Amino acid sequence: MKSDEIIEKIRHKLKESDPARRTVVNTFQFNFTDADGNLIKSMALDIYEGSASGADAQVTISDEDFFLVGTKQKTFQEVLQEEKAKIDGDEEAINKMLEKFRINSKN
Repeated sequence: MKSDEIIEKIRHKLKESDPARRTVVNTFQFNFTDADGNLIKSMALDIYEGSASGADAQVTISDEDFFLVGTKQKTFQEVLQEEKAKIDGDEEAINKMLEKFRINSKN
């Protein structure tokens, strides 16, 4: 998957961070799709690959769009506005995650 490098960077950053100092402590399941919208991988990024039954929120995004966000070629907000990503779940948790994406965006 094109986004594997981005995912590994996120995993590494989470592994190195002090869990007591994390500002986002919710579980997010990401569902990655191909260009045709077919599911190619699901994962809870900081723990394991696969589905997270207790996820606070789910994000469905194409591999390509996640790669663009991860390499700061697009913001997550732009992908959402273009309706190229779908988020479901705990609104407060989602807002915390989106704030992290904004902090690390190209703006």
